[in-house]
Amino acid sequence: MTEFIDRVEARRLELELEQYCQGVSYIHASNGVIETKFNNGDIEYKTRQKNGKYTTTWKRENASRETLLDRFYRALADRRY
Repeated sequence: MTEFIDRVEARRLELELEQYCQGVSYIHASNGVIETKFNNGDIEYKTRQKNGKYTTTWKRENASRETLLDRFYRALADRRY
């Protein structure tokens, strides 16, 4: 049973990384624009139009897996204390 401990741990960290990347880093609203930055570096801009509707644009970072893992491990280290 113990021969799969490494695989299980790697998969657990991978699932936690996916969940972390979908999390919100910050939300900033100013002059009718709502900027939402996610932990993976993507930024969503929602701009309010005069008719009350919003248009959405995205800025994708396309960060490498190593960068995302580095950010995730830093967040884990900060969360423990």
